[in-house]
Amino acid sequence: MVPAALDLGDASLFEVHTTAPGPPGRLPLTADDLTSRPSGDLFGWSLDVGMGWPADALRRPEVLLLSTLGGLREPDGSPLALGYHTGHWEVGLLVRAAAEAIRERGGLPFAAYCTDPCDGRTQGTPGMMDSLPYRNDAAIVMRRQIRSLPRRAGVLGVATCDKGLPATMLALAGCPDLPGVIVPGGVTLPVADAEDLGAVQSLGARFAHGLVTLDEAASLACRACGSPGGGCQFLGTAATAQVVAEALGLSLPHSALAPSGEPVWLDMARRSAPSSRA
Repeated sequence: MVPAALDLGDASLFEVHTTAPGPPGRLPLTADDLTSRPSGDLFGWSLDVGMGWPADALRRPEVLLLSTLGGLREPDGSPLALGYHTGHWEVGLLVRAAAEAIRERGGLPFAAYCTDPCDGRTQGTPGMMDSLPYRNDAAIVMRRQIRSLPRRAGVLGVATCDKGLPATMLALAGCPDLPGVIVPGGVTLPVADAEDLGAVQSLGARFAHGLVTLDEAASLACRACGSPGGGCQFLGTAATAQVVAEALGLSLPHSALAPSGEPVWLDMARRSAPSSRA
């Protein structure tokens, strides 16, 4: 018996294609492109059509959507692989909404990701020591991601929570010659008859002091999130970062703390997308 890790018994897997015709069409090259532009510009176009972008739409302004997306959702929104926290779980929907708007307005959207941690998850563990340093480390990584798209015309940072959003703001602030917009990831809906995500983190200490019962703790901890995405509902570091982004003019007016998953939340992403046909 051959171990499943070596062979699942599907003979069709070995019917492998070794060549393919490649994308149709021709790159919109000029003689000046071939003699004056960086070779990376031309190779980038080869990669773009290799990913399926039409060759006749390559000269559009390139806009980078840089987010802290984490986890993997099924098409119906159910979880396939969990993220570290709800704050980066749904932001892929914002990226999609903004990308669609950019494409419709004549731009060429790109998307890149730098997933953020959750210090609520790492409380009481050595992982807490990686929480605050993430902000600076991620800002460096994000700036490298921005520079790694040489023909970028602008960048939209899509993030929430107290690590990912400050890191994204730092990254955009470090590119002052580039138009930048923050699309805040919003907040998870509160539950009417339960505790918010700040209070619920103290259940262990309260139980140890006899302030809640085991049954109360189990129920409250289960019902803290009213929706599967967005940051914490209380105005802590995470929500404050979204307010600060708006106050600095990096986000659209009234975009801070939009409830995650609501139509107004997706509309905010669409309106944040730049027009390339001004």
